[in-house]
Amino acid sequence: QVLNTIPEFVNCYSKAEWLDRGDLTDPASDLTLQLAKLCQGLNSGVYSREGEEAVLREEGSQPGVTPIMLRQLVGKGHAEFSSNRQQDSQELFLYLLELMERAHKKSNSQAPITCLQFMAEDRTECTASGQVRYKQRLEDYLPLPVPMEAATNMAEVTDYLARKAEVEAKGERLPGDDLVRAKIPSASLVEAFLQEEMVEDFYSSAINSKTTAKKTIRLATFPNYLMVQLLKFRVDENWQPVKLDVEIDMPEQLDLSSLKGKGLQEGEVKLPEDKQEESAPVNIDENIVAQLVDMGFAREGCRRAVFNTGNSGVEAAMGWVMDHMGDPDFSSPFTPGGNKAGGAKKCTAGEEVIGMVMSMGFSREQAEMALRNTDNNVERAIEWIFSHPDGEDAVSVESGDQQPGQGNVSDGDARYELSAFISHMGSSSHSGHYVCHIKGQDGKWVIFNDNKVAVSMKPPMELGYLYLYKRAGL
Repeated sequence: QVLNTIPEFVNCYSKAEWLDRGDLTDPASDLTLQLAKLCQGLNSGVYSREGEEAVLREEGSQPGVTPIMLRQLVGKGHAEFSSNRQQDSQELFLYLLELMERAHKKSNSQAPITCLQFMAEDRTECTASGQVRYKQRLEDYLPLPVPMEAATNMAEVTDYLARKAEVEAKGERLPGDDLVRAKIPSASLVEAFLQEEMVEDFYSSAINSKTTAKKTIRLATFPNYLMVQLLKFRVDENWQPVKLDVEIDMPEQLDLSSLKGKGLQEGEVKLPEDKQEESAPVNIDENIVAQLVDMGFAREGCRRAVFNTGNSGVEAAMGWVMDHMGDPDFSSPFTPGGNKAGGAKKCTAGEEVIGMVMSMGFSREQAEMALRNTDNNVERAIEWIFSHPDGEDAVSVESGDQQPGQGNVSDGDARYELSAFISHMGSSSHSGHYVCHIKGQDGKWVIFNDNKVAVSMKPPMELGYLYLYKRAGL
């Protein structure tokens, strides 16, 4: 529903060609066809007529669009989205963009996602030499940490938590009206994002040994539409995922000029090209990953944890998760040995998995290439081979070179206006319900709760999880 507010998305999937040239022999596997059906249905007006009051009172709502085939297609071959477990909307957003990009490559067309993409600029400074490295990577969203220490009503929150613990110790519960949420200024989220992060065990090519480094992230470009995620899910002292029940005064007008990347500055010295020998690839233990996912953590973050702890067990991986949940790329698609900003990716699949792909008549080189580009998923790997007859795209790995997709991303003013937001209703990452609020052209906010749609007089902007901002003036 939120993506349907973006003109590029609507213009793309409103075209008749997607229905005309859809795969009629197997429409359930044609993503562009299913997205076109959904887009054209949502914009047809057929499902947005006011219902008769008597019918609405009796049935609660009127029928809406039910994209069953699209849901099944998106979930196909994915451990989480094919299940009935509670899903994370941000993970679904990223995965859907990935599927759209893959589907459009088949038809040699441009997926309507570049208006959401931007180049992030990573600056790493070796603390031993003071030399720096700048790298850019393509991103689809901006994650903002939630600094609990910035709450303006900390005394009230502390008192409430003490009363809550006392009552629960007696086996009782406080009334819902007694709830006190931490109130956190939105400016503090931007300030937290701007802070330096210390990197341990950083290999410095300036001194040819490991040391520490300081890392910051900025935006090299600003997209026409920016998806902002508030990092509300954390782990408690028992390593259980919890949701931060907070209020954040997210503004309708947002100026992100302070996040603008500046690149190499006068007087800075670039780190020499890193010549450290790469370690052997680690085959990620999917059993450990599954145990972490069952605890409610993002799958891609769990894979990162298992990879970075060398398959040494759940406890070590959990420790890594606790230390890195706030990383901007924690939930981004992960490929061991590389990422979407550059660097050759390695195939970490086992011999049995490689053999399954080769049994379909493909060479070992094709099998490994496909598996490393599809997270070792056999079904997706076979599809990847058919959709990439020329193999992998050439990727620039030199620091400072133009990265893949950089030529297509938009750039402009860093001032934005809020156009939609998605909220998670529930106390845990294991359960709950998502609703969205969208601002209409008339300036009114509308809530979409499954097929129940109504004007929202006081949209709860302070309780959102994902926020879609559009560039001011668009």
